[in-house]
Amino acid sequence: MKPFLSFIKMQLNVNYSISALKYRFTREKKKRWEPILIGMVIVVSLLPLLALYTALMLSVFSGGLMMGQPEMVLATAFVMAQLVILIFGILYIMGTFYFSKDIMSVVPLPLKPYEIIGGKFIVVLVNEYLTSIPLLLPPIIIFGVGTSQGVLYWLKSLIIMVIAPVIPLAIASLLVILLMRVVNIARYKDLLVIVGGIVLIFASFMVSALMQNIPENTKDIEQFFASQTSLVDMIGSRFPPAIWAAKGLSGGGLSGAEYFLLFLGVSAVLLVFMLWVANQVFYKALLAGQEVSRKRKVLTGTQIDKRLGRGTSPVLALLKREWKLMIRTPLYVLNGLVGSIAGPLMVAVLYFMRGSDPELAMMAESLKDPEVVPYVALGCLGLMLFTAGMNLVASTALSREGKTIWVAKMIPVTARQQVDAKFLCSYFVSAIGVLMTTLIMVVLLKLPILWAIGATIVGLIGSVPLAALNLLIDVFHPKLVWNSEQEAMKQNMNGGIGMLISFIVLLIMAAVAFGALLLGLPVTAAFAAVAVVSAILAAVSLFALHAVAEKKYREMEA
Repeated sequence: MKPFLSFIKMQLNVNYSISALKYRFTREKKKRWEPILIGMVIVVSLLPLLALYTALMLSVFSGGLMMGQPEMVLATAFVMAQLVILIFGILYIMGTFYFSKDIMSVVPLPLKPYEIIGGKFIVVLVNEYLTSIPLLLPPIIIFGVGTSQGVLYWLKSLIIMVIAPVIPLAIASLLVILLMRVVNIARYKDLLVIVGGIVLIFASFMVSALMQNIPENTKDIEQFFASQTSLVDMIGSRFPPAIWAAKGLSGGGLSGAEYFLLFLGVSAVLLVFMLWVANQVFYKALLAGQEVSRKRKVLTGTQIDKRLGRGTSPVLALLKREWKLMIRTPLYVLNGLVGSIAGPLMVAVLYFMRGSDPELAMMAESLKDPEVVPYVALGCLGLMLFTAGMNLVASTALSREGKTIWVAKMIPVTARQQVDAKFLCSYFVSAIGVLMTTLIMVVLLKLPILWAIGATIVGLIGSVPLAALNLLIDVFHPKLVWNSEQEAMKQNMNGGIGMLISFIVLLIMAAVAFGALLLGLPVTAAFAAVAVVSAILAAVSLFALHAVAEKKYREMEA
């Protein structure tokens, strides 16, 4: 038991860099503010989304209360939380169990297969609390306060929140373990991640589109729930654990206790069964996944001379390297390229849904009004800049180097040239998002070509400071120690800080544009003002980036 507990402690330590944080708080006293600042940035950046979700749950609770079914809010929240954990958990578990960099290092340890899987499962479970708790806590508080629940309810809710991710993660683990045993997924890992990510993105778009149909006022909410007479039965038949959790919390007496114990019992049985299966097949699946085929390509003398004889500038060569490394890693593609076009795609989805929503259809028609067109172009510029600001490629550019950062420090190229290459790579990703928005403006919204060109030019200028500032954040504090590409991007606090900085810059640009309009200036003047401010911010941010590059590169260690 002691080796297993030590293994769990080690995995949590590696995943959350606990030793590094402890060292920073005890030895590097001048840097104590960094983790605190990062935590504050994350909380502030998530507050608007949490407020929106809480408002939605309040509407669900109000509707359910009118129907005499206030527990509807709990069932809805558990369904959402468990579905999200199940869908995203499959890829997460596959990467943690089989494709993490430390997996072959832990196999020789004096641990049985189920202990290795159990330790990694706990790490995934702890990470999923970051998803499940924000989804479950608001509805639990809303129901508890709204129905004046007692102490027992709050104790049960605490236990259920701890156990909630177990069932979906155990199911996802079983699927992954059995699939890895039958199919050599490692050979198709890149394709699987890309396809899975695209499916998840489109699924999120569909959910967002369906949310548009949820009514906003109290009367409509009552009618909405009244028309869904079989909603609770449907949830109970397709997602039984959600009903068990909801009734276990909301029910009193023996009935509530039965559902509560049923939820805990099924969670325990599924977890034990998953560990038993893992103990039988984990090593076999892992070894099968290590089998790869070599592809040999023989170059002729002419091809070798041609390749060796070509010369290019250091920045261009590094730019090609950055681009190839990003394209070859599916997680970087999904979080970079796909993330940059998510905003424009969402606009396209709403446009195609206008037929089912009279308000959307009316709004789409009003956008063609010649007097409205300049303001539509200004709005599209805002979408372009928002898309550029959400670029994770810039805020994780150095972090993605990981332990190979020593290569960047050894090659005979200045740090300034290296950050220039990373900036250009990040800027190209932002430019793709800007051009995608332009395409939607012209093809779907029928925006006049001159307004589209003007918005695109200003959008490309405004993307410069956003990419440079995000890169500057990662140059200051890169996350170079990670076990998987997912940690380098999705679990990198620099991404959240970069989004917050981008949001502040976007507020400045928006204030400049609105200021010009309030002064009675034409919309073209607002475009010009945003372009001038963007150019100034671009010059300042690029100067700051070059000023700190050499010093920070010398200090970097993985």
